[in-house]
Formats: sequence, structure tokens, C-alpha cells
Amino acid sequence: MCETDRERRAATALYRNASGNRRRRNAETNGHHQGNGNGDVDAMTEDTREDDAPYKVKVSIRFLITSLMASCLLAFCVGRAARIVMLGEVMAARYPDAVPLQQCNAPPPPTLPPLVVKNGHIPKTRYTSKNFDTSMSASSSSWLAVSRDEESETFLLGSDEIHNSEEQQPMAEHLMVDIKHVDSVFLNSERMLANAIIEVMNEAKLTLLSYHCHGLVPMGVSCVGVLIQNYISFHTWPEEGVITLDLCVGGPKPLLHVLPIIEKAFGKPSNFGDNKPETRWAHRVRGFPTNDEQEPRDLGLYVLGDLATDVKKEVFSVETNFQRLDIYDVEDLNNKRPETSLLQRKARHAVVLRPDRVVMLNGWVESTLFHEAAYNEALVHPAMFSHPNPKKVAIIGGGEGSSLRETLKHKTVEEALLLELDETIVNVSKIHMPEWSDCSDLKGSADWCIEDPRTKVFHEDALAWFADRYSNDNSNEEPIDVVILNALGAESESVYAEVFYNNDTFVKSFYNSLSDNGILVMELGESHESRDPDEMKSGDRNRVVALNLLESVGFESIHAFEESHCGFGAAWTFIVAFKSYSSRKLWYANSAEIELAIQKRTVRTKSGNSPLRYFDGATMMSYQVPSRTIETVFCRRDPAPYACNDSAFQFVPELPNLPASSMEVRISGQGEHSGRGVFTKVNIVNGTYISAETSGKSLRFYPSTYKIITDLVEKCEKQAEELEVFEHYMHGYGFSSRRLGETEVFVDSSIVTFVNHGCNGTFNIGIATDFDEFTADTRTPPAALMGQSHTGTSVFNPVIDRHLFYSGDVSLRDIDAGEEILDNYLNFIGSQEAWEDDVNDLRKQCSGEVTPDSVSEYENYYDE
Repeated sequence: MCETDRERRAATALYRNASGNRRRRNAETNGHHQGNGNGDVDAMTEDTREDDAPYKVKVSIRFLITSLMASCLLAFCVGRAARIVMLGEVMAARYPDAVPLQQCNAPPPPTLPPLVVKNGHIPKTRYTSKNFDTSMSASSSSWLAVSRDEESETFLLGSDEIHNSEEQQPMAEHLMVDIKHVDSVFLNSERMLANAIIEVMNEAKLTLLSYHCHGLVPMGVSCVGVLIQNYISFHTWPEEGVITLDLCVGGPKPLLHVLPIIEKAFGKPSNFGDNKPETRWAHRVRGFPTNDEQEPRDLGLYVLGDLATDVKKEVFSVETNFQRLDIYDVEDLNNKRPETSLLQRKARHAVVLRPDRVVMLNGWVESTLFHEAAYNEALVHPAMFSHPNPKKVAIIGGGEGSSLRETLKHKTVEEALLLELDETIVNVSKIHMPEWSDCSDLKGSADWCIEDPRTKVFHEDALAWFADRYSNDNSNEEPIDVVILNALGAESESVYAEVFYNNDTFVKSFYNSLSDNGILVMELGESHESRDPDEMKSGDRNRVVALNLLESVGFESIHAFEESHCGFGAAWTFIVAFKSYSSRKLWYANSAEIELAIQKRTVRTKSGNSPLRYFDGATMMSYQVPSRTIETVFCRRDPAPYACNDSAFQFVPELPNLPASSMEVRISGQGEHSGRGVFTKVNIVNGTYISAETSGKSLRFYPSTYKIITDLVEKCEKQAEELEVFEHYMHGYGFSSRRLGETEVFVDSSIVTFVNHGCNGTFNIGIATDFDEFTADTRTPPAALMGQSHTGTSVFNPVIDRHLFYSGDVSLRDIDAGEEILDNYLNFIGSQEAWEDDVNDLRKQCSGEVTPDSVSEYENYYDE
């Protein structure tokens, strides 16, 4: 306790009494020794001297501490009260809508748990920390407010303006930067690195609340800076000259502008060596934006977001009247290491190591320099070479000119129409995408394909253009031979696609615009994977819609094919639609025929090189058979389409098989002139393959081969007798089909070739049909035989397309031992022209009449 004044006075009095007593005792003692007189004077003089001496006060330590604490508390209370009164008036005047912090009922800050290190040890570090003044932040301010300074654009948390704005979406921009060949002294200095953090924050106009650094022993520094929204962090490896840095900032504001600031602040060149700092970076959108337009797209995922890419350079970017166009140069040297030095690699392999140029529309990859040729050759040439003489071609989209370039490589083309709504795309292609529209190597063409004399460009709505000219069946406009849709993929987000997939008027106009053997080709988008569900139950619904629309307006044959070199990260699916069934014959041309057509039709080049980089006969044949994945996903439709899991169209390993050794040849029981027949030696159960081991060994006469033989028999009298041997063999023992658009013939190479026709519907193997030679209409063949299925159209059926050349037969019922095996020959009539004659011949044969085409007549021909 502190001593009072009364206590101090009492202590002083006590001290004085004690002094007087001492003086009296001294006087008495002196008098006893010296006598009276002088002793009294001396005593008085000494007493007077002691009364004039200064006071001495004793104060306890407890008193001093208590006094200091009381003074501090009093000063704090006065200052706090003044601050509340003065600041409250200012904030209320500046932000009348602000909410006092006391009204927020914010809970007290939680107690943080202690750090625990398990199975390890804490390394020795040097700790550096700096906390900036955050008195105005929501955590310590009594008002929730925001302050924007025009120069620093500093944000204070807590205002309704921020919380209600788009910037408070649960998303952030994440910039990752790796820099090498950085000065080691800089990378090992907390002070220099801290200054770099502050420099980046100031120039980027970001608010840094605090930063904390640990200098590791012996080398290396780890730092983290706390921002109002998110953080900046990095770690350094001074010996290697490497720093890896992350900057994450909340909100949708672009963060790429900070990259050069970071490179300037942290990319300090080393004083040793000639290597300049090299930067790799990636930019990604994190979180869950509420706006679909801010969802990550190809631009963010595969271009800006790829940290392994050595170069990401923006070439051109513009917001046109219809879409956003971005062009970037990207370069990845990781997979190309012929030399250790980057400069040596670039010098020796300039062509291989040149950057890839990526073109994006609305954030999605549209085309790349390294892959655009493969994509456009797959889009254009299968359709073009499937037409015997394409003169007029229309291209929808493709304003960069690459589809036009491939079209102009055909000598037959007299007019190429390019319908591109966005004129900016066409103009930019000449400057920033010259390879896409380069026709300088084609003899007789202009350097820029757009200026080729055969080219006509229309900057207008392509759908409206077709609807205005070809909406009626009897249009006076000149028909088009091939229509190429390069802007209406099933996954496209364009307005064109939205209209196209919801209105058959435009699809009908495409159909009407085509010549009799016209062809339409379009992309469907990324190819399926085998685990994908039914398209109607997924995001690929538009694919089924497109196929149904094409079929409904009259296209008679549609086929899907894939190309895996388009540069989209996965194989790409296309479809080709034939206006007439017979026009598909060139689609199934063999490799040699395609190679011959390429030599005859393509324009010669000034360089002497082939004008085609990817497409050839073998490539075309790979397009003729759809992938197993296309078939698998197609058969997941509900209900399952015709031919799915049907043993008549594909081999089913679970079914039993009757080997050829279990059959024998005897005279047929189907009539006097039916010739030989095949009989089973054992019982056959329903659903058994008939000699499956030989079903794939048939002798095949392709349509072109068949046509050559029949033409020679007609025109060459001298060789007619010899050629008639082949003709009789084909017709007598083979069966014909129009599956390839024209008549082709198969002849079984085993005992099955003697299987006879089952009259009056007695056939017991083959395809189950509800007609026979007596019930069939001789004037009109069943749709099932003319390229259509028994349950409806099979205009598009990848199952049938994949198993066109499968000729296995399956028993339709139980067959007893000794019973003759019979098929329905009506299924083998290959053309509508031959239908009536062949049906009448079978009727006569089943009635016991002799006809020139009776089996016995063919056998007698060879016996002679």
C-alpha cells in the first residue's frame, strides 16, 4: 500500500525526537568531561546544523508499480473514449449506411491449437514477421465499411457493397509462377524477398495485411503473405537459383497483369553465368463461380493453366460483335530434347520446336497450327472423294480459311461458297493465322485462299442464307454437291447450333440444296468413351437430335467416323450424310481406288509435294468402319436399336457352332431342279451358328470388280465365253448385296455354298423375315433389303456398319439330324432392278419349273 501524508509526518517527527535525544545525551556526556559553558554552545550549534539538513523519504517498489499502472489505465480510458466519439462521427458522416460492429454479434476469436510435429523434427530457421496496421479492418473496427483509394485501390473488409457484389463469389484467381536462374544471394535474403513482396503488392494494387518468412538453415527461405482475400507464398532454393511462387486472389478480376510485376520483382538475374531468368507460369480459376461464363474452359485449363508449357504468349485477342477470339502461341519443350541447351534445340530444330498457335473462340479451342490440317482433311476429303464430281461446295463457318483451303485442292471444284457471319475472323486469319488460309503452293490459286477466283464469301447468317434459297423442294437455285458444316457441332455454344438443333426447317433447306447424289458432312464433337451412358441421358443429346433430324428430312445413309489427330485432347467424331443410298458407293471405295482418285483429282503443287498431309487411301478405309465405342454407346439407347446384340450381324461367342464336318451334301429335296443341298448329321438347337469357322473366308467381288466383269461380258465378244465362267460362278453359288451402295457378290468357300432356298417359307437358317417368294411384292422390295432394317430405318446404324462383311448364318429353329438346311434367297437379292426377275425365278423353281437361273442349270453348266 502507498504511505499517506500523515504517516510521512509521523515518521518525520519520530526522526526529529530521536535526534534531540541523541544531542542531549551527547551534551550530558561532554559536560561531565569538560564542564559547563562551552559545552552548551557547541550543542546548540550542532543542533542548528542538523535542522538545516534535507529530508530523506523512503518509497516502496510496490508503490511505484501501482502508480505507473494507474496512470496507463487512466490514459487508455481517456483516449479510447475520445476515439469512439470522434471516429464514430466521421464514419457515420462518410458511410451513413454502415453497420456498427457491435450489432454484428461476432463471436470471440477462437483459440488456436498448438503445433505438433510427429515423426520428425523442427528445422532450424530464422523467423521474420511484419504485421501492418489493420485497425480499420472488420476484425478491429467498430464499423463494417469499405474504403477505395483511387491510386492504391486498397480494400477494407466488411462492407455490404463487397458482400453483395459479384466479387464475393466463391472463386479465386490462382497464379503459379516458377522462375529459375535467379540470383542466389537474393533468394537467401529474407529482407530482399520481403521487399519484393511489398513491391508486388504495391504495383499490383493488392492489400497485404502481414507477411511471415522463415530462413532455413543453411539456405532457403519460405514466406507467406496474408492478403485481404487469399495469399501470396513462395519457397526458394538459392543453390539451384529457383523460386516457386503462388498468388491467389479472390474475385473474378483478371490476375495475369500481375505476372510481369512478379517477374520484375523476383526474377533477379544472377551475377554468375550467362543464363537469364526463365519463367514458367500457369493461371487457373479456383472455387465454384456462380456465373457459368466464369467456369474454366479450354483457355484456362489447357493453355493458361498448363504449368509445363514453356511459352504462353498472347498473339491477338478481341471481342467481336459475335464472339471472343483469342490467339496464343504455346511451346512445350519437355518432350523434345535432342540437345541439352534450349538455344541449340531451337537452332537445330526450328521447324519441330516452333510454338504451336492456338485459336480459341469464347474460351474453347477452335483450331491449332499443329493439328488443323488433320482436322480439316478429315472434315473435307472423305465427303469430297465420296462424290464422283463435286463442282459446287458450300462451307458454313471456318472463317479462318482452312476448310476452304482443303476444298480448293480438288480440280473439279468450280465454285466454293464460304458463309462466315463474323467478318473479323476472316480478316484476322490473313494476319495472325496465315497457314490456315495459305493456297500459295497450289498451282492456279491465289496466295490467300479467300482471294482464289473460285471463292465467294458471304458475311451473313448461313442458316438464313440457305432457308431463303432452298426452303422449298422446287428451288430454282443451282444445287450444291457438298455442304460442309464447320460451325454447328453438337457441342457448339453458338446461336447457329441452338437454332439448328431445334428447327428442322434449316436442316430441310440443307437437304433441298443438295444435288441428287449430294453429301453433307459435319462434326459431332469429342468422341465417346466406352463407359459413357446413352446419349439421350447425357450432355450429348444434341447428337441424337442431329441424327434424327437428318434422317427425318430424307437422308438415306449416315455414317460416323473418328479422327484422333485434331488436337482437342481426344478423338473427334464426324458424320457424313448421303442424300441417296446409292451415292454411298464411293464411301466404301478400297484403298487403291482412293489413291487413284487422289492422283487424278487433286491440284498439283508448286513444290512438287503432295497437297494432302494426312489423308490417303488407308486413312479413308479406317473411316469406313465406325469404332467399337460408337457402337457400344449407340446400343445403350433405350430401347436398344435394331441389330444390337443380334447374332445375325455380329459374332456372339456364347452361341454354339455347327462345324462343317457335321454336314454333308446330297440332292436337295426342294424340287427337281433345285440341284444339290446341305444336310445336317446331328441335331441342331435354335440359335446355332452354321460353320462359323468358315464364315469369314468368303470370296468377295467388290462392286467395282463385279461391274468390270459384267461390263466385259457385255462388250467383249471374244473373251465373253471365258468371262461367263466367272459370271455363272458368281450368280450360281454366290449371293449379292447392296450394302456398299452398289451390287457386290459373296461366294462361300465351304460346304455352306450348296445351301438351297427354302420354298414357301421353309427356310431354317439366316435372317428371320416375314415374307417369302410367294408373299413378297414383285414390284417393291422390302425396305429391309434396300438398306433398311426390319423394324424401321437403319439410315444410321453403326452396328451394321461395323459388321458389313460378316456373313455368318444362325439356325432359326431346332433342326433334326438328316434334315436339309435351307436359307431364304430373297435376302440375297442385291438391287431393286433385279428384285422382280429374281422373285419370279424363285417362284418358278419352287413350282417345279425349269428356269435359266435354276441351281441345276448352273451345276449342269460346270459338269459339262
